[in-house]
Amino acid sequence: MGSVQVLGTPVACATYDTALQRIKKLAREPRATAVCPSNTHILGEARHNREFARVLARFDLVLPDGMPVVWALNFRGAGLKDRVYGPYFMQHALRNTPKPWRHFFFGDSEACLAELRRVLVQLQPDIEIVGMLSPPFRPFTEADETAFADTINRADPDFVWVALPGVRMEQWIIDNQARYRRGVFLAVGDAFTLLSGRRSFAPAWMQRMGLTWLYRLSKEPLRLGPRYLRYHSMFVAYWLWEVLRERT
Repeated sequence: MGSVQVLGTPVACATYDTALQRIKKLAREPRATAVCPSNTHILGEARHNREFARVLARFDLVLPDGMPVVWALNFRGAGLKDRVYGPYFMQHALRNTPKPWRHFFFGDSEACLAELRRVLVQLQPDIEIVGMLSPPFRPFTEADETAFADTINRADPDFVWVALPGVRMEQWIIDNQARYRRGVFLAVGDAFTLLSGRRSFAPAWMQRMGLTWLYRLSKEPLRLGPRYLRYHSMFVAYWLWEVLRERT
């Protein structure tokens, strides 16, 4: 599985199946590892913010989460037919990692985690959930981090699915790698909310056309409008600049 630079970040030319095989290999590493499905927001922020670029560079695997990212990869010959969308990848991975694979879920609310558990048991009746933790909705203290690490290390998961807001999620994963003995930490954003049924997925045709953002914008225009305007335009501007620079 090769990779292609998109706005300075190596993004894997992955499918759902090749990404699954890769994270299974990472789970056998005697250290904590990190995986990030990346969309225009993540890649635009990394291109714009050198500090966040350094965070993203420390991930073991960066996946093409959005269709614009896939189009950027295919522009350079990747030949991908689909993205590796975080929530669908989580669903695919859980369906194909029954016992003895071990899963831990970190993030969102207690109510969401309870609903997610019910859905996941239906998805994969032989799933082994070794823990679920809803962290406090405030900046984490050192005592919080110590408690999180103690809980997760004792559970000894192969995969730690992480759902925190925005780029805080990727930052948290990298900042705390040294606290954990092993396990693949996967930044899956709003996957818990979507898979638990608390929010709906965009229609399939919108997803294929790269319009998931438009569907979400129609549901939360005031909250998401400024974010999408900023990061979508940033991604497009940086991408066009790179293409024009290469051709001249």
